[in-house]
Amino acid sequence: MSRSLVRFRLPALQSPGNRTFSFSAGYNDFSRIIPAERSVMKLFVQADDYGMTTGVTDGIVACGRDGILTQTGLFTNMPSAEYAVRRWRQEMPHVLLGQDLNLSTGRPVTDPKLIPSLVNEDGSFLTSRQHRVKEAETPDHVRYEDAYLEYDNQVKRFIELTGEKPGYIGPHAWFNETTNRAMNDIIEKYGCRSSTKLINPSDSSFLRIGGWSKPVIREDKSYDYSVNTQLAQDPLEYWNSGLKEEIIRHAPEDVLCMLHTHAGFLDRDLYRLSSFSAVRPMEAGFLCSEEMRSFVRDYNIELVNYSYFD
Repeated sequence: MSRSLVRFRLPALQSPGNRTFSFSAGYNDFSRIIPAERSVMKLFVQADDYGMTTGVTDGIVACGRDGILTQTGLFTNMPSAEYAVRRWRQEMPHVLLGQDLNLSTGRPVTDPKLIPSLVNEDGSFLTSRQHRVKEAETPDHVRYEDAYLEYDNQVKRFIELTGEKPGYIGPHAWFNETTNRAMNDIIEKYGCRSSTKLINPSDSSFLRIGGWSKPVIREDKSYDYSVNTQLAQDPLEYWNSGLKEEIIRHAPEDVLCMLHTHAGFLDRDLYRLSSFSAVRPMEAGFLCSEEMRSFVRDYNIELVNYSYFD
């Protein structure tokens, strides 16, 4: 398994003998190489929904520019996608840009008439809630051909915007067996990394930094995830109330750890598109916080992205 060279920005540090730092003009960033004989925690730091709105985009850019973010997934079907790619190139090219394949937010890349099982009468995607309701009544309500065509067009849009294939591919929000089959076929077609195969959610040996965000699904399939509920789930408070000590115990070990977020800033469009709202700026603040930056520095954590598995 190869070691990846990860670039990220933190305040300037004195270089100890077992690490090398390379500074670039105009950036307060460095490259860190952890010697092979040194066993340390490898930390993946991910923010989903890049390009969902300009506010979400701006928040994720802050995490890549000023925080510890290592990878993010782009929504290529959204109006902010081009803006998101431009900011990624200019301000955080060291962050691995993947793709969140999306069948539940905004409008499709494909002509809605060609994918009827995925859309409402106005051509917008069925929301996650609408998908869950339909799935409860008819488990196979989404046609494989529709999901495959839209996923294919979303990846083509990614390549059009960036000039390269996605750094990884994963599903957004709602998905089922049919859409997963379509996604896996698209991943095979383009030869991309699969986030769901690289990191198995049921793998108990893979550490996770999380637990503060806990929405509840009501009987009508909607999320009980009000703004007040989210404001009471501050990741930094959760980190300092016991999670930090738990993770620090494993810091010297050669283990993999994931910090998976929906970081971002708020804007008007976000409230229309997603139930995840107030939690996003709190997660952005968490990734940019001195507490997390100090954790990475003080415990020699190796920040990595999915290229680590190459």
